[in-house]
Amino acid sequence: MFSLISPFHGLGGNGAKAYQCIGCGGLITHSDQLLQMGNSNRHLFVNPAGIQCDFHTFSSCQGVVAHGPATEADTWFPGYRWRMAFCRHCGQHLGWHYEAVSHLDRPNEFWGILVTYLRSV
Repeated sequence: MFSLISPFHGLGGNGAKAYQCIGCGGLITHSDQLLQMGNSNRHLFVNPAGIQCDFHTFSSCQGVVAHGPATEADTWFPGYRWRMAFCRHCGQHLGWHYEAVSHLDRPNEFWGILVTYLRSV
């Protein structure tokens, strides 16, 4: 038995880059899922503890799960509540899952994934 190694391993739709968890290497999402919120898909905010959070926004993250109750407290995106987001493979905290307060807002949901926890391949 043999294994065929494809030159496209790790690529998403349309030849997009894959993003992996820096901790375990599990697939998180692809660059074709990057989502502009405001005028950018990369954001830098400071949380209430004074920690800078540099993250990308994605429309979909198949390798991430959201946990805990959603809250609007200290949200960086008015009209959206957030929950913690963790790697589906190893449990590493990766960022946040955002969901619209109103069903009329678009997008209905998105992910904010910290740049320091992603590796692109």
